Amino acid sequence: MMRAVLALAILLGILHTAHALAAGAEAGPPPEQAPVASENTRININTADPKELVRLPGIGPTRAQAIVTAREKRRFRRIEDILRVPGIGRKTFGRIRNSIRVR
Repeated sequence: MMRAVLALAILLGILHTAHALAAGAEAGPPPEQAPVASENTRININTADPKELVRLPGIGPTRAQAIVTAREKRRFRRIEDILRVPGIGRKTFGRIRNSIRVR
């Protein structure tokens, strides 16, 4: 009886592992991370005009203007300060963080 339970446990473990591997293969390749721009090619959010800002992923004309309006009230001291701009949350920040600078 003990051997049968042990054999069943091993079989279930093998099936579980095979299923997990198959599910991972079906999911496709892992998502790519945003490329890291060099310091010289990053967009300075304190000086860029709206035309430059719309080149950032997830930033359209409305958000670009919101960035300009926010920095006119108070300059960005850290790139994380862009989170205070209406419409820019953590998800958008995650997409643009490697493409922006403040100095």
